[in-house]
Amino acid sequence: MCVRSRRAAGLAALAWVVAFACVASVGAAAQGADSRQSPQDVLRSARTIFVRSKSVYFKPSTLENSLLQYDEFTGWGMSVTRDEAGADLIVEVGRKVFTTSFVFSVIDPKTQRVVASGRVNSIGGTVEGKIASSLMKKLRAAHGYAPAAEKK
Repeated sequence: MCVRSRRAAGLAALAWVVAFACVASVGAAAQGADSRQSPQDVLRSARTIFVRSKSVYFKPSTLENSLLQYDEFTGWGMSVTRDEAGADLIVEVGRKVFTTSFVFSVIDPKTQRVVASGRVNSIGGTVEGKIASSLMKKLRAAHGYAPAAEKK
């Protein structure tokens, strides 16, 4: 092999390494931009919500129905999905053992970051309705709405 072809092969290999490094850094920068979004930005930009239950005492379909009863929810272009992989937000609900307390977390599936959370008690009402009300307060704050809207 002559010196010129060895040098050309070395330059070609160097070009591939540089190109790979550039692509990797652009991907990392895009991922970093997502993780730098504030929780309010994540809540505001979400369009689809998936509800996950971690308790036999909680039915996701009832929370889904409660959320859909709010005019603001649909007015913001939000919807409920049964496709967890396609959701912009995951609402995970669990029950504390030997209590009437239910905790919920709103998770950004892209970053696995908890962007909102809350706790409600099942005494004096349905848990699903209370979680929907609490979640709507958080969504209103993210969207910049102060007044509470009526259900449909």
